[in-house]
Amino acid sequence: MSVTGTTERAQRVVLHVGTPKSGTTFLQRALWRNRDELEAMGVIAAGTRHYDMFHAAIELRQSHDFWGRSPEQIDGTWDRLCEGARAFPGTTVMSHELLGAARREQVDRGLAALDGLDVHLVVSARDLARQVASDWQERVKNGNPVTFADFCANVGLERQNGFWRNQHLIGILDRWARALPPDNVHLVVGPPSGAAPDVLWRRFGDAVGFDASAIDPTTDEPKANQTLGAVQVAVLRRVNEELGGRIPQPAYSKVVKRVFAQSILAGQSSAPAQCPPELVGRLAEIAVRQNARFVKRGYRIHGDLEELVPVTPDGPWIDPDAVAPELEASAAVSAICELLVDRAEPDTVVEPEPGLVPTARRVGGRLRRRLARAQAGDAS
Repeated sequence: MSVTGTTERAQRVVLHVGTPKSGTTFLQRALWRNRDELEAMGVIAAGTRHYDMFHAAIELRQSHDFWGRSPEQIDGTWDRLCEGARAFPGTTVMSHELLGAARREQVDRGLAALDGLDVHLVVSARDLARQVASDWQERVKNGNPVTFADFCANVGLERQNGFWRNQHLIGILDRWARALPPDNVHLVVGPPSGAAPDVLWRRFGDAVGFDASAIDPTTDEPKANQTLGAVQVAVLRRVNEELGGRIPQPAYSKVVKRVFAQSILAGQSSAPAQCPPELVGRLAEIAVRQNARFVKRGYRIHGDLEELVPVTPDGPWIDPDAVAPELEASAAVSAICELLVDRAEPDTVVEPEPGLVPTARRVGGRLRRRLARAQAGDAS
């Protein structure tokens, strides 16, 4: 199998393979929201539905069971999207953060379906200290009851585990860029916290090859994957412990993550979780080593590599596992009240997607609308 950097064909494919929590959902939604404008520039997002790439990534990763999808539902999606890329006379962006952690044999299978096309690889990244807190929160949002201390201890080992398989940039590039010339490999640096949203969008557009300044990536729609404060994550983690897996995927994502976490709990506020100071220093050393290797390998860098080096934040560190019981109880009671207000409205039957468990079938009016918005959002 060979994937060439140059080809006589007009078709070009950009594989955006992560990393998770580096603004990927923001970028994907901007691609879909501005589909017509981008197509006029010769760029499209793969698929005909927003969740096609999610299904393609699950198929390639063979993670059907975790996400509650059957092979019959999604198998063949990756090849179908690749064929669509062959048919489009321009640039097709295939973007999903689940792809970054693919094993070598899965990468080879994915690239084989694109053999002969002009394939470019894009990896977006943020500083690792921010990624630690975000990755832990995302795991809790997906049903994991792991404590922050246990999660950070695992990160500090820098060995093959869930965090590093998704976030170790050299490892991701070693798996995905083996068959590509360095000029076809792009690293998009996520700007520091507080930067305008168009900074990431412009860097991404530069990597993909379109004029991002011509499109406003912002929207009045509710944000996806909203960040929860440490108190709210503590409540959700306790809920996960109590649930004990009784709501499997995909119902968990639709009901607990999308509605309870990202709608109800996200409406509250508290200080966010932060990486422990002793781990920040260790991650900064790793980032400096990785940056040197990016430069040595000749990858194309979009942004400032220094922004990938973590800096210890000012002020005292607050342990997310040591949330004051009264704060946790107050947040939980407020969330319960919100659910009760929802439930007090007339019951409405919501027809579930195939495989959706009965626990999410009958809900109140406002909760029904939240579920509808969740199903219309990013499927991951």
